[in-house]
Amino acid sequence: MSHTPPDGNEVPEMQKKGEAIVLDNDNPIDPVTGLSRREKDYVQHSWNLVRQDLKAAGLGFFHAFFHAHPEYKEKFKKFTDIPADKLIENRAFQVHAMSVMNAVTMVVDTLDDVPKLVNALKNLGTSHGRHNIQVSHFRSLAVVLVAFLESALGPELFQDDVKQSWIKALDVVVTVVATGLPHTSPGATESTAN
Repeated sequence: MSHTPPDGNEVPEMQKKGEAIVLDNDNPIDPVTGLSRREKDYVQHSWNLVRQDLKAAGLGFFHAFFHAHPEYKEKFKKFTDIPADKLIENRAFQVHAMSVMNAVTMVVDTLDDVPKLVNALKNLGTSHGRHNIQVSHFRSLAVVLVAFLESALGPELFQDDVKQSWIKALDVVVTVVATGLPHTSPGATESTAN
């Protein structure tokens, strides 16, 4: 709601958020991604904390991913037969973990360059489709990534607004990646939220 002061200029309604007062129009929503400026900021700020040690984050995330989905390990020929407790020492595992962290970094860094983001995500879908990776695999990865970030950053840095922003951003990521996969499954539009 807005009001018109005596000078005749309409003033947008202000909202109180914590101690800050925010004008409604200070949080525009991207028409393509549906992400607000604030949601993008939450994702970018929290990732800046993670990117300080991407190698450790990648190894920790991928360890969590295979712990949650041990059946997915068979998709990775270079370390399928490596015992779970030895994965972190495996060079192929390390390289793939960094590759995923670099992909997440690319997503975070291009949230404001939607054409570049969409192109990169479609290409990611195409390249993974050749290995019979499906939308459900990307959905599972997104769910584990959110849980990993929540655990790694803790409740003080990964508050609900940050978590919901990541869920929303990763929903966009998976939806666009799905367009690059050869066969999009019916689950392509399901949310990563649990």
